[in-house]
Amino acid sequence: MGAIKFLFILVLFVSYAFSNSLKIGILPYTDPLKILSIHQPLKTFLETELNEKVEIYSSSSYEKFFEDTKNGEFDMIITGPHFGLIHLQEGFIPLFRYNTDLQPIFVVLKESPYTKVKDLKNKKISMSNYLSVSSISGIKSLVDEGFKNGVDFKLINATSHTSAIMSVILGDTDAAITTYTPLKQLTDEAMKSKIRFFESGFEMPHLFTIANSKVPAKKIQSLKKALLKFEKTSTGKEFFVKTGYKGYIQITKKDLDAMKPVLDETKSFLKIK
Repeated sequence: MGAIKFLFILVLFVSYAFSNSLKIGILPYTDPLKILSIHQPLKTFLETELNEKVEIYSSSSYEKFFEDTKNGEFDMIITGPHFGLIHLQEGFIPLFRYNTDLQPIFVVLKESPYTKVKDLKNKKISMSNYLSVSSISGIKSLVDEGFKNGVDFKLINATSHTSAIMSVILGDTDAAITTYTPLKQLTDEAMKSKIRFFESGFEMPHLFTIANSKVPAKKIQSLKKALLKFEKTSTGKEFFVKTGYKGYIQITKKDLDAMKPVLDETKSFLKIK
């Protein structure tokens, strides 16, 4: 499966090098095929509305996606708010964010005794990726309890939100850091019947949609109008219901301020100043 993912990503970036289309980069929060499937309705609509080819890309890792975005590989980016804050500070153009909040939650077995963050001292905790905003924020909520990473809890890096949750079900970890969105998109009823969750107490804006500053202002305005139009179509409404994203709203100063508490942690993981 890993080879298939790599081949898929490779094909995407080879096609990118020879195309003159609108290039949308999407944070690799799940496998590339699922990302493409979820966003197919948006791609199809934008192609019709903008009258140009639209291509969807992801990257092989969160670090690579951050670098690809920074290096101008994409015209429009759907990214985590922690990455979004850094990119906006470096000149990217805000379009919208999803009209819901990200609330890092801890998934545990239904019959487990854990009901709050404080109960996770000296436990093994899985996460989708140490650079995902849910992971960084979940770690912050543990640290805010006075716990030390590697001393009072042990982190296990999984390949996806689903894998992190599965590790709890299999008994490999005591809890998994995730958000409501992956749970909403989880279709395996057998898995869902074995787990419950509790909140971390941390809340932040959902994924940011931003534009590369090299995109002409006129095209950015066309993009914004097209996205708002998509939101109002039956296909768009279905997309927002299925994903749990609800719709688009403006990115505000309050949203940016909400991400500042995890900015240092994010930059530390990215090894940037």
